[in-house]
Amino acid sequence: MIPNHVLNDLGPDDRVAVLSHRGGLRFVVHRVAESAVVIRADATRAGAEVLATHLSDKVAILELIAGRERDVGGEG
Repeated sequence: MIPNHVLNDLGPDDRVAVLSHRGGLRFVVHRVAESAVVIRADATRAGAEVLATHLSDKVAILELIAGRERDVGGEG
């Protein structure tokens, strides 16, 4: 589940990247101007896979997470 502060404290220039790491989801808040290439390179170095970057819509973020959790949990 995504921490509430990640969703609720996003500034106008903040975006969320969703990563898959060791069977779980991780969330990285980044600046809107940050390159997706840089985010992917950082994630790769950390052993994670980028599922999405530059997200700001709370509903879209929650839907992405819910879909991934169903996939991991075998439901749906």
